[in-house]
Amino acid sequence: MEEAPLPPLSLAYLAASLEQHGIDVEILDFLVTRYTPEKLRRKLADYRPHLVGVTCVTLNYPRASRILRTCRAYDPSITTLIGGPHVTFALGETLLKSPWIDAIVIGEGETTLVEIATALEQGNDFHQVPGIAFADANKVVKTEPRPLIQDLDKLPMPARQLLPLARYRALGMPSTVITSRGCPYRCIFCSGRRMFGPKVRFRDAGLVVDEIEQIHRDFGFPRVNIVDDTFTLNHRHAGQVCEELLRRNLKVKWAAFARADTVTAELAELMKRAGCDFVLFGVESADEGILKTIRKGITLEVVEHGVKTATGAGIMVFNSFILGLPGESPETARHSMAFAQRLDHEYGAKYGFHVLSPIPGTELYERAGDYGLRILSRNWARYDANQPVTVTATMTVDMVKEIVGEYDVLMQGLHEDTKRRAEAGDAQCAEVVAEKEGREFVWGLLNGDVIEKLGPQSAAVAAHSDAAEAKLAQRVSRKLGIPIEVAQQRMRTLVADGSLRLEQRSDGARWRWSDVPPLAAGTGNALAATKPQRLTATVRS
Repeated sequence: MEEAPLPPLSLAYLAASLEQHGIDVEILDFLVTRYTPEKLRRKLADYRPHLVGVTCVTLNYPRASRILRTCRAYDPSITTLIGGPHVTFALGETLLKSPWIDAIVIGEGETTLVEIATALEQGNDFHQVPGIAFADANKVVKTEPRPLIQDLDKLPMPARQLLPLARYRALGMPSTVITSRGCPYRCIFCSGRRMFGPKVRFRDAGLVVDEIEQIHRDFGFPRVNIVDDTFTLNHRHAGQVCEELLRRNLKVKWAAFARADTVTAELAELMKRAGCDFVLFGVESADEGILKTIRKGITLEVVEHGVKTATGAGIMVFNSFILGLPGESPETARHSMAFAQRLDHEYGAKYGFHVLSPIPGTELYERAGDYGLRILSRNWARYDANQPVTVTATMTVDMVKEIVGEYDVLMQGLHEDTKRRAEAGDAQCAEVVAEKEGREFVWGLLNGDVIEKLGPQSAAVAAHSDAAEAKLAQRVSRKLGIPIEVAQQRMRTLVADGSLRLEQRSDGARWRWSDVPPLAAGTGNALAATKPQRLTATVRS
């Protein structure tokens, strides 16, 4: 139940907006490498930003806050900002408990961030900029609300060239794109409606496909995830995107978030022809009472029909469930498990279970008691959807852990079965196992900064690329404790696909991730900007 990292689309949009206004920007990625305060301080010394910003969700808010605290301690003159869904709905807790944070950017940040950076450049007070909150005399002050961006087509193309894309490609991750913002649904466990508004704003299909084409052609991603709240909400819009993909004959595979009640046979078939091979349905529960309580607006019959429709068109379905919703009991949880398994058996729809983490900005968090929930912890680092942080009257912590344990045993059994079938010659299973092992290998390189530490090569070795690659494989084999033939094969793949390159230097050479900016390293994502001096840095951890 572990989430995979994706290239940070929000930072790419923020960076592009700054660049559009002549502000030099740098993004530091602190998600696909090991973070240390020392690395951050080295970057601050090199880049000398006047402004540092962080974007985060609930789970990584503690780390994001620590990053800004390190920045403030290093240089008290740095202006520090934070944004994202968590802090947007936790203004007081964020500002009053973290005096090293100067302001919160509320909601959509592209216009707000540009105005703050411009005010700082001109020597003006940014505290009048709309769409922010800050602390003054131990009170939270909010400026005039920032209207949502009505015409998304005016946003520049996300500045993905500033991201360490080679690392994400090496992990086998797709790039992401949005075709809309906003959500009309009222699910009590989600903050998307409040963050981006109940009225959905759509992007021009041609601009969307321009972006997908760039992701595929220029950045080398064979897959794209459309991360709208519900791509299939407006059939006309979704159809226009699909038709444009077909018109350009783009050979890109893509996935999308959808709702089971918004998928028709006609739309599913069009999506499949346009390259869609995967959709995710948020089912949440197989208990009708729970579905009504959380205002999901679907029934089990609707879910099954949607699954049947999508899979019938040749699109793989993943059904997502949440354990611990109001009214949950061991019986309802096991009913959900049985329903998920039946859909898998009958339609090949895969599934996953997450543990409820009621986050700020959701009705479920703000009215937990009214829904019979007791929140056990507000240690946000525990809000990883893998461990219980709430209980219901009929679902204790031990009960949740027992169900999660049963699910984990089931998933482990499926994985072991896949490995056995792969060893017996099943090509599809062998591909699944190889992808998993390859991703684990790359994670080992990233989390340990292995390439950064082991990459330097002597001039004699560096003169021959094959020898340099073999030497690096030997070092990786020893460092990660894996067979030399495995290290050689994995390193050969990373070099061949361009993820790693040998950079020649006067004193030899160094292996580098091919598109990591010099000196950029950390544990989340950050962005820095200058105009013409070092004005802005932004981080997501």
